[in-house]
Amino acid sequence: MSEAYDVVQRWAEAFNAGEADAIAALYAEGAVLWGTLGQQLTTSPAEITTYFAEAARAGLRVKLQTYVISPASDDLAIIAGHYEFSRTADGKTQPIPARYSFVLTRRNGAWMIAHQHSSLLPRPANRP
Repeated sequence: MSEAYDVVQRWAEAFNAGEADAIAALYAEGAVLWGTLGQQLTTSPAEITTYFAEAARAGLRVKLQTYVISPASDDLAIIAGHYEFSRTADGKTQPIPARYSFVLTRRNGAWMIAHQHSSLLPRPANRP
């Protein structure tokens, strides 16, 4: 299943390089993206490309953190974890903690993202 996680690592590398087309190429036909800052489900290759092009224009970067791989079958894996987005403005880097889940499917021997959900990490209940 480490090959499935390799796709997540390539996703992060392309994200940090601002390569929206390369990111979109990691998604399977019919994939669904519920982006961290998305206001609606992103369901077409063109929408996925646009979503990540906007993230690049905003100067966002991502750092992968802890994760768990749950194999559902030989050709289906669910990967859930944390990542931290960041943006630098006026010389200050602002961390943006978030969480994710990717559903990856192997099609024709290649792992592809079939579904992604990402959301901001909520503050603990005992903190303002």
